Order: sequence, then C-alpha cells, then structure tokens
Amino acid sequence: MEKTLQELKTIIRELILEIGQLKERVTYLERASSQEQLQPELLPEPPSWPDIEVESYENLGRVYREGYHICPVAFGQKRDEECLFCLAFMEKE
Repeated sequence: MEKTLQELKTIIRELILEIGQLKERVTYLERASSQEQLQPELLPEPPSWPDIEVESYENLGRVYREGYHICPVAFGQKRDEECLFCLAFMEKE
C-alpha cells in the first residue's frame, strides 16, 4: 500500500512540474503577443508533446489496472469495480 502511495505521489509530482512548465510557457506567450514582438526564433523549444502524453496515459493506465481511480471525481481512491468515469477518461486518448 505504501509503495503504491509513493508511486501516486511521484506521478502527481511529475504532473505538477509539467503544469508549472506549461504556465511559464503561457505567460511568456501572453507577454510576447501583447507586445506584438513574437519572434519564432526566440521561442523556447517545446518538449516532445506526443512522448509526454503517451507516457502520461501509460502511467494512468497502470494506476487504473492496479485498482485505483484515475478520474477527477475520485482520483487515487481504491476502486472495487470498474468506473465509467475512469474508462471515459482513458478513451479521451
């Protein structure tokens, strides 16, 4: 149980870092567009989005298979049976 909690904490930590990077990029783009000096050669190189998305869905799938909710309604709670919200969330892939 403790190992699973640690894995969930690791996943959440990674997601929080990714959100922070996205917020920084949005802030930069908003400032640049408001100044109308958006120069593509000055934009930071975006990470490889498809790789990140695939890895994130694989991690969520693993957590779901281990018996935990991945839907926003009950994220991280132990699952006793299939959850339609979780399955719908995974189908968004």
